[in-house]
Amino acid sequence: MKRWPRINNMRHSLSGKLVLLFVLMAFLFVIFVGSGFRFFINHHFKDNVQPHIVKYLEYVLADLGSPPDPQRARQLADELNLEIHIINQQQQWSSQGQTIDLTNLRFKHSHTVNQRQYNLVEYEGSEYLMAKVDNTTLLFTVPRLRPERGTLRGWLPFMILLLILFLLYHATRRLFAPIETIQAGVKRFGQGDLNHRITVNRRDELGELADNFNGMAADIQQMLEAKRQLLLAISHELRSPLTRAKVASEFLDNEKQKSQINRELDEMEKLIEELLETERLTTRHTVLNKTRQDLNTLIYEVINSYFVANAVELDMPTDAIKIEIDATRIKLLIKNLIDNALRHTPADASPPRVTLQKNVNDVVLKVTDQGPGIDEKHLPHLMEPFYRADASRQRETGGYGLGLYLCKIIAEAHDGRLSITSRTGEGTAVTVVLPC
Repeated sequence: MKRWPRINNMRHSLSGKLVLLFVLMAFLFVIFVGSGFRFFINHHFKDNVQPHIVKYLEYVLADLGSPPDPQRARQLADELNLEIHIINQQQQWSSQGQTIDLTNLRFKHSHTVNQRQYNLVEYEGSEYLMAKVDNTTLLFTVPRLRPERGTLRGWLPFMILLLILFLLYHATRRLFAPIETIQAGVKRFGQGDLNHRITVNRRDELGELADNFNGMAADIQQMLEAKRQLLLAISHELRSPLTRAKVASEFLDNEKQKSQINRELDEMEKLIEELLETERLTTRHTVLNKTRQDLNTLIYEVINSYFVANAVELDMPTDAIKIEIDATRIKLLIKNLIDNALRHTPADASPPRVTLQKNVNDVVLKVTDQGPGIDEKHLPHLMEPFYRADASRQRETGGYGLGLYLCKIIAEAHDGRLSITSRTGEGTAVTVVLPC
């Protein structure tokens, strides 16, 4: 299949299917008409033409005399464009100088006129009418009645048919060419290029379809832009009072209350950030700011920025692992996974481990903790928004149930995947696979 991509595309293209349908219908039509025409010609030849030919040969036999005169046969062969053979015990004469072996004749059918039997026979690809006069056998044929096989004239209809099919295929390809343009435009728009519009200079249904798509694309772009502006407004309106509340908390004299209020405000700010980021990534039209980044460097940056006071084990290769990613969102994914592992790791347990592995076609990031683990019944739902295995929702177990869901969306936005494995009492491992 890969060796012949053009043939494979033709098999699945609309124009190719139309040409194939035309060829099939033309083939059935030719078979039907040809069979009927051949049936008609055979019956017409047998009932109308053959008796005249036999009667014509009756006059030729009478003109040759009995016994047949070879000199008169030569004159008739030249005048009538006939091939005549005279065979008896005394001689074997041919107007073509050809010797015919009567034992190798293939009989086809016979016809009787005036009590004389004429047999249609075949010898070395040529057909003859054979008659007997006394002890002499005569064979007649008209050699140029049918076109010779193997000549260019015989192949000419097939060559014309191939030319017609070739022109028909390219005509249908040209007729349906806008479909490929529309398909490519829809794909680009679906991949996030909201400014793309389809240009089809046609006034038929395909041109109307392209215009309708462009109108729909403009409406969608306008709605998404309104949604983006709304998110920016919500982000500003929610963060502004949180900032004022943080500033006001600094004037509190009770350090315990100040610390508790700041912790609550941080949780609220994190929730707002996760909600907004989740909303941005759940749309298919999100455009990632992908650049070639070293995952080793990103992991170190996250740990140095957020977890410098925490113990985290690292198992990463010494060589750089560079792939095309959105650095900001991948750093958010790494931060959420490490934060989630630290939150569920008891103080007396081994610290969480971050493992990075480079394969042929992908990169595997794995964050493992030695926490209490998760019951198997909760695993299928952990990546659902706002789902928490801890039904008590105590704050020390942390979060609002958006962290893993957001990590899953970030991984899928990079054409990757996220999976969770856990055993009660043995800890939990979250694995992210990203394509190279």
